[in-house]
Amino acid sequence: MKVLFVTPVEQGSGETITCLHLAESLRDKGHDVLFLASAFAAGFLRSQFPTQIRDLGHDGGANRSMWDSVLAEFRPDVVVFADYPLLFFEAGATPLALEPGWRESLESLQACLVTLDHFGFAQKEMGMYFGPSHLSFHYQKFPAIPRRMNILLPCPMHEPGPVSGRRGYPFRYWNLPFEQSEFSRSEVRSRYLENEDDFLVFHTVPNWACGQAERMGLFLYRHLGKVLDYYLRDLPRPVTVVSVNNGSLLQAPIESGIRIVNLKPVSRVEFEGFLLHSDLVLTENSVSIAMGKAICFVRPCAVMRNSFTFRQAVDRSDGPIRELVLQMEHERMGAIFPFNVYPIGMVHELEQIILYRDNSLTAAFRPLEIFGGTETKRQLYNLLTDDREREALKTAQLEYVCRLLQIGDGADVLQEIVDNERALDL
Repeated sequence: MKVLFVTPVEQGSGETITCLHLAESLRDKGHDVLFLASAFAAGFLRSQFPTQIRDLGHDGGANRSMWDSVLAEFRPDVVVFADYPLLFFEAGATPLALEPGWRESLESLQACLVTLDHFGFAQKEMGMYFGPSHLSFHYQKFPAIPRRMNILLPCPMHEPGPVSGRRGYPFRYWNLPFEQSEFSRSEVRSRYLENEDDFLVFHTVPNWACGQAERMGLFLYRHLGKVLDYYLRDLPRPVTVVSVNNGSLLQAPIESGIRIVNLKPVSRVEFEGFLLHSDLVLTENSVSIAMGKAICFVRPCAVMRNSFTFRQAVDRSDGPIRELVLQMEHERMGAIFPFNVYPIGMVHELEQIILYRDNSLTAAFRPLEIFGGTETKRQLYNLLTDDREREALKTAQLEYVCRLLQIGDGADVLQEIVDNERALDL
């Protein structure tokens, strides 16, 4: 079977890394793979597939020509998009989908069509504000996928079992649950900790979130070092926060009680080493693919969100956190707003998309109020030190992993889709 992967995303690695895992599985089972990839995506693929990448650039017409050329040259049995709805991003994906006639040409393509659906955007035509609606007019529409396109549901993230109203085939895309990192625990921790038993908190921010916050003049990241210092400084052992971001995003306050290390995007192997060997994985992205992986590595995970308006946050928070809330709103009116995914918000949308409907993954991480003050501090303290809390989270994570082990490997599920389509054509 010949499989063409289309990986157009330019500002986030999760979708591309899923394709990388899937492509490795296909290659190991004797299938041929080829990538049409953005320059950003190619950076994650090249070490494993150095000769199987064709470049997508910033010229839509040139990308359409490359698409036609690759189809004629490679003659794929199946084309896998990561993800098809993301092709329609106004920014953040290489142009192709809006070229005249391209979408229509998919209906007559002599190949099985498949899209990954990491977030539920492929389930139906939908739209969302790409930023808080009171500050952004950027409304992103995701058109319905082509009639003959199949949906692959990457797990982790989706519920492995049946979900009412959901379309697609759930699959797992790497060995579970205790895949070993190429870096040992001591290698990862000794690089950043003075003593291996100190606390290592791994914090991850996707490139698109850094850029979107900057473009909108939102300054949570400017103050996040102070937030983390307040929540983590009183732990019984020293704390180092390693944050993968744009390389300089977080700043520790003067006389900080914690150490913050900023890193630019790292290789998949190094990233997974952090996920596997940290004491806590932390993010402000409730649909983080990295968090899904950490859950399968059975590591404590927490998502920092905000459920409150500015006035509610002022009333509910206390001490230094309340002061920060006031300062942030003073710097930019409207800066304090409810969010599940920073900085785009995604409060009502997270309820609408199918991703977390009846999903056992949601019990495998802890949502924390970023402006929760004393209560959030207590919850983080327990996540790092309380054996009962850590064991309860581990139990929920292992339950999710057990459900994952009952579904097929991505290469096998993809083969099943192709075989079923061929049978219908006979």
